[in-house]
This record gives sequence, C-alpha cells and structure tokens, in this order.
Amino acid sequence: MRLSLLAVVILLVACDSPSPGMRGGGHFRAEFEGIKVTIWKRQDKVEIIRHSFAYGQESGQIICAMAQAAASETGCRLRPETIEGDAGVLRARLQCDAAPQPATICPGSRKSDAASD
Repeated sequence: MRLSLLAVVILLVACDSPSPGMRGGGHFRAEFEGIKVTIWKRQDKVEIIRHSFAYGQESGQIICAMAQAAASETGCRLRPETIEGDAGVLRARLQCDAAPQPATICPGSRKSDAASD
C-alpha cells in the first residue's frame, strides 16, 4: 500500500516537470480561457504543460489557449513553424525581439501585418 501511494505521488510530481532540455529555465503558472498550464522557458525555447481537463474543446482551441498563455506570460510570441507537440504538452521557440511578429497560430486571428499589405 505504501509503495503504491509513493508511486502515485511520484507520478503526480513528474507531471509538472520540464523535459531535460528545459531544466534550469524559469517557469510560470497561468490560466487562459479556462486552460491551466505551466510554462517553462529557457532562452528562446518554451514548453507548455496543460493541467486542466478540457471537456468538449477541440484540440486546436486548446493549443491556441496554451500558446496565448505562453505569449502573455513571456511577452513573446511562439514561432508557428517551430511548434510541436499536442494539447497536453506543447514545445516551440519564441520570438521576443522588436522585429515584426510572426503570424499567430490561432484560427480566425489576423495574420502578420506583412501579409495584409
């Protein structure tokens, strides 16, 4: 019984741990559109781990909320061409400089200013 309880505790703690490549970076906890996440940031990389249950939501909506939470907390946008993962764990590179920001990954949102000219 004690061994089972210990295994459950270890698994729950591991759920919020960053991947080895993100160790040593900072982290934030955030909620966006009801999606609770932990955002790990190291240099220009970000890893977003979802914690909340997303009943009845499409994975695209969840990924969009995760990306927007990361952008809000880091002050940077996710570079769409670098995004990998799924609605549970998302990894990407950030663009934080003053250059024009890349298009957002969320459906129905405006593309970059260069695309609208």
